[in-house]
Amino acid sequence: MKARSIPVELCDVPPVRVTAVYDEEQLALLRGSLAAMGQVQPIIVLARDGRFEVVDGLHRLEEARSRGETRIDAVVYEGDAAQGLLLNLVLNRVRGKTKASEMVAVVGELTDKHGLDSVQIGEKTGLPRDYIERLQVIAKASPSVREALDREAIGVGVAYEIARLPAHAQQEQYCAEQQIWRRSTKEVRELVDQVLEHMRAMREAGPAPAAPAAVAPPIYHCDACQQVTSPNDLRPIQICPRCFASAWQRAQPARPADAPSPQPTPPP
Repeated sequence: MKARSIPVELCDVPPVRVTAVYDEEQLALLRGSLAAMGQVQPIIVLARDGRFEVVDGLHRLEEARSRGETRIDAVVYEGDAAQGLLLNLVLNRVRGKTKASEMVAVVGELTDKHGLDSVQIGEKTGLPRDYIERLQVIAKASPSVREALDREAIGVGVAYEIARLPAHAQQEQYCAEQQIWRRSTKEVRELVDQVLEHMRAMREAGPAPAAPAAVAPPIYHCDACQQVTSPNDLRPIQICPRCFASAWQRAQPARPADAPSPQPTPPP
């Protein structure tokens, strides 16, 4: 496919994409070569709706804009958004260092928005299937995990292991701990395996038994006057049944003559 000149103003940079990482030295070399020789290598774009989405060559496009150039050489592909993402994934990955967080975003977009599975993405990009599947898991992880990956505070291996935890709250906790303890990927995997095994055992054990119904505290009465009394104020005494009955009778309030006699509580 031959390159052709396209207007710089019609070039768009999609929000989800992989961009090769250049350090200051590499950027200086790029600017020097463009100033001395002009654009030797065309950018790659995808034609969509009369405009051009940048697939590869973002730095070259930015340099052309900074120099005030109005046109740029480009290899133009036809296709849908998924085709553009696949091209972007491959071309930037093979150039060298890329941000893993951007790879995660592109793979997540291909999976969730365009319905491609790991086999299809692997066939079209040449990336290993297990690597793609790890990126797919990370794409659904807590934002804090993806942010730590973007800052390169954690790597893909650790991010994947943490993302295996089912709840975002769990992932955030272990992600924060990882940035302090700096465990190896193997250590994080073993830790997550323990958590998942504990959760599995809890599910198999079934729901916890219901707490017993609350029981009202007993009410204590004095055996003589029948008044409600704190159990701390009750005193055992050494007394025979006859004396106990006599004392209990004397403690009763006056009652009508025809009222039935209350029965004393038997002594213990």
